[in-house]
Amino acid sequence: MINLNRQKASAIKKKATRYAGENRGRLRLALILILAVLLTAHVKSCMKENAGKAPSPRLIKTAKAVEKDVPVFIDSFGTLSPVNSADVVSQITGEIKEVLFDEGQEVQAGDSLFRIDKAPYEADLQQARAQLEGDMVDLKFKEETYKRNLPLVEKDLISKQDFDRIRTEMEAAKARVELDKAKVEEALINLGYCDIKAPIDGVTGKRLVDKGNVVTANTGPVLVNIKTIDRLYVDFTVPDRRLPSVRNAMARSVLKVTITPEGAEAGTYEGSLEAIDNTVNEATGTVALRAVVPNDNRELWPGQFVQVKLVLETLKGAVVVPYEAVQLGKDGEYVFVVSRGKADLRNVKAGQRHDDDIVVKSGVRSGEVVATTGQLGLSPGVPVIDVTDHMDALKKRWK
Repeated sequence: MINLNRQKASAIKKKATRYAGENRGRLRLALILILAVLLTAHVKSCMKENAGKAPSPRLIKTAKAVEKDVPVFIDSFGTLSPVNSADVVSQITGEIKEVLFDEGQEVQAGDSLFRIDKAPYEADLQQARAQLEGDMVDLKFKEETYKRNLPLVEKDLISKQDFDRIRTEMEAAKARVELDKAKVEEALINLGYCDIKAPIDGVTGKRLVDKGNVVTANTGPVLVNIKTIDRLYVDFTVPDRRLPSVRNAMARSVLKVTITPEGAEAGTYEGSLEAIDNTVNEATGTVALRAVVPNDNRELWPGQFVQVKLVLETLKGAVVVPYEAVQLGKDGEYVFVVSRGKADLRNVKAGQRHDDDIVVKSGVRSGEVVATTGQLGLSPGVPVIDVTDHMDALKKRWK
């Protein structure tokens, strides 16, 4: 009997908890409805007091026009690419005996990557050196013969023809020695090529040839690719109609480029514009640009897709309002400026958009209040009720 009562009590507790959870949302909705009813009642009260005198008040949200520095930029998309990329191939033919790196390893120029079988090239070196030594002995003998016969030809004890032959043989021996020295040098170079080294600083990719394979000189397969990542190129395009403004801005100063990788959590990265391509793509009507972005922390990677902002200049002390405040009418862009509880329509000239704000070049001064929500029912001189503070307070309460 006691256990049964406990089970009933537990079931009642669960139902009560679920009921409380379900009704928390209902309570929030009820409070919002109560606020709406109170505001509506206030509006109706105002309407009764001003019946026949003025239009009924409208509920709006507002924001102040403020001054701030705003960058003027061009939006684009681009990809990251390495400043240097090297395909490592073997410069000699032979069997790969050792692989001396890990895939994805960061290497420095001169680090050993692969080792080719050295035995054939060591034998070639020994052979070249032996040939050199033999020819040097022969040269020494011919030089001594030349020296012995030099006074004899002066005394006409030997013919000039025999002396010319002795001198020619000595010169030929000298040439053979020089050739042998070149062969020794070549053998040393080939022996050095057995140790395949990184040509640049960077990060290795996948190993494309395994230990035990025989590779051919120069025309063989790529062994591994190395890309630099300490700084990266950003390749992107802009419409050709923006080219004059880009070139004019480049003439004044180095242009800043801001990039945001897709899905990145680290935020944005800054670089500088390096070059404009020398032709316009006729098919797309765009021109290619290239910037450089530092990457000391290795957070960026070649091949990434990025959003690009090319900053042309910075507007100092520009007047900005929320983007939703600017409307488009038959006479162009306009905003509703709120003063003393009434709305006043102002024609404006909008400029650069920046995040959630937009520059207003004319028509609004810093500090003036503009309507951001509820403009649909407004007209010049219509009374308004600003509910911005009420809505913001309600949002903070239920966060």
